[in-house]
Amino acid sequence: MNNISHKIAILAYNNHGLTIKNLKHLISLGYKENILLFDNGSQPSFEIEANKLDIQYYKVPNNIYVNPAWNFIFEKEHCDYLTLLN
Repeated sequence: MNNISHKIAILAYNNHGLTIKNLKHLISLGYKENILLFDNGSQPSFEIEANKLDIQYYKVPNNIYVNPAWNFIFEKEHCDYLTLLN
């Protein structure tokens, strides 16, 4: 299922349990290489979990809110398809 022209961006702000559950589910479906986790100022951060799962990870120190976060992702990612998960 891996298609690097498709990125699945997940915007995370705290709610660690649900976020990790969803990441593991996507990985189990074969999308590990497609995942981008954007940590929007979570406390604690998702950095340790992202490293354990070996997924792409961006972090900002403070919550920049949803639309600026999506804009950041649009600017950084150059893929054919981008799925945004909130």
